[in-house]
Amino acid sequence: MKRWQIGVAMAVLLVGAGVGFAEEPGQSIMEGPIKKLSRGVANILTGPGEMFRLTSMVGRRDGYIAASTVGIAQGLWRTLLREVAGVYEVLTFWGPIPEDYQPLIMPEFVYAHGDWVQDGN
Repeated sequence: MKRWQIGVAMAVLLVGAGVGFAEEPGQSIMEGPIKKLSRGVANILTGPGEMFRLTSMVGRRDGYIAASTVGIAQGLWRTLLREVAGVYEVLTFWGPIPEDYQPLIMPEFVYAHGDWVQDGN
């Protein structure tokens, strides 16, 4: 076997074992660890979308001068937060941390419901 095939086989075994231990009674696997894992991967891949989301939201609310300064600064910060949250969720997807597999960052995804989602801030 080639090295990468061994690596893939080990990853599949570890993921399968982790999911088997992480499942709690009465909870669907799609509501717990698998959703947390996929949310983490999505946040890692779409983290840079925070730049566009925050710039657009600030531009609509406060105008385009604010968007080109405050929006970019907020977008950089939120990109960093979303990337770190995504990595954390991927590394800890097997356990209910935080409680009941809740998202670490809101909104749960950068682009949801067909529009940029408001933070509630």
